[in-house]
Amino acid sequence: METEILLKVIIADDETLARNVVKKYLQDFPQIEIVAECDNGLSALNQINELHPGLVFLDIQMPDLDGLSLLNELQHPPLVIFTTAFNQYAISAFDKNAVDYLLKPFSAERFAQAVQKALDRKSSPGVMAEKIKSIQESLNQVLNADKKYISRILIREKSGYSFLNTLDISWFEADSDYVKIHTKEKVLLKNTSLNELELKLNPEHFVRIHRSTIVNVSFIKGLVPYFNGEYHVMLSTGEKLKLSRSYKDKLKLIIGESL
Repeated sequence: METEILLKVIIADDETLARNVVKKYLQDFPQIEIVAECDNGLSALNQINELHPGLVFLDIQMPDLDGLSLLNELQHPPLVIFTTAFNQYAISAFDKNAVDYLLKPFSAERFAQAVQKALDRKSSPGVMAEKIKSIQESLNQVLNADKKYISRILIREKSGYSFLNTLDISWFEADSDYVKIHTKEKVLLKNTSLNELELKLNPEHFVRIHRSTIVNVSFIKGLVPYFNGEYHVMLSTGEKLKLSRSYKDKLKLIIGESL
């Protein structure tokens, strides 16, 4: 009798050897079907959204998009087993929150324990969304100390995901639970907050001029007096943005203007 498939799986790891180890060990689980393997985070994100796997073996450090950033983009994350070379300190931060983690190199016995946990969790997928959130919060505390400012932003489009260079963005605008990203050619939406985005942007290139606006300094053409000591920031794109008094001194330091 043919074995019923209980979980569809995606393997996401930039190391071929690591993916091969997972595939080899999964041969002992006929109820699990591998539907895709990916060697970078962006490919994994697109495959997860297209194929809707029940489980992902996820490396944390991958090209294009790391495992945490990938999880942040998923509205309905699948079960996740981390396959990572992170040190014990980092692992302890999410030990109690993940379905499981596998510290490379791992044995077939340790792998089987992790898979069994995933099979047991399959019956309660709603719980996993909260656990993913805890994983993100815990690991972000560990990783942010060494994290550099972003040079690209992941954008979701009809055909999938793509990257947009931050220096091509003229300004960001808060819009409810989203941020509008303005370029010379178009306006895009990103599901994030302006406060969260500000922490990731290089302050040498981007400055907040209003509680709802962050501007790329290279696009600033000039400042025009507005009313009662306030100014408008003129962009090379022709747009005119309000400069709040509370952000005036910060802008002055960056562009060297005497306001």
